[in-house]
Amino acid sequence: MFLLPQGDKANVEGLSDTNPVVLNDVKKKDFEQLLKALMHRKYGENRDQPILEQGQWISVLKLSTMWEFGGLRRSAIDNLDGGSNPLNPVDKFLLALRYDVTEWTLSALLKLAQRPEPISIEEGRKLGLETALKIASVREKFRLRPQALCDYCENRAKNGKYLTVGNRDPETEKLDFTRKIRAAFDL
Repeated sequence: MFLLPQGDKANVEGLSDTNPVVLNDVKKKDFEQLLKALMHRKYGENRDQPILEQGQWISVLKLSTMWEFGGLRRSAIDNLDGGSNPLNPVDKFLLALRYDVTEWTLSALLKLAQRPEPISIEEGRKLGLETALKIASVREKFRLRPQALCDYCENRAKNGKYLTVGNRDPETEKLDFTRKIRAAFDL
């Protein structure tokens, strides 16, 4: 933009406050967070320490992806992935799709499949119907059989059907849903 031939000096974009450079689809607060992260990396003290909150790092991820700032993007991804306030799996999945963070896609879906709690209505709205149903389908394909407490219970379990009511077994957090998720989401 600055290397292009300039016409009338009075109308050059960015030459004065009255004619600023307009960055479409960029909010002031997002740009401020990007500048804060850039300045901290170059001049800040304790450069290893996180300087931004989760929402601010999301702004940095957005703009560093948009403008292909690879190092800053990596910093944003690392800070959002680790730290004291990790992203919840729904937000992590949505950010992975929006900003092409491929290493987050499978891990976020695994967390959603493994957790004992079902997908909430609000999470379903955020994810969209198709994604929510795919996750529910993956979760439903895995069942832990209850261990029989006695011979009578074991025979009943083998010969008849029964329904148990209650929360999902917490042991599902240890199950590996990777193959089913890859198949359901074409990963």
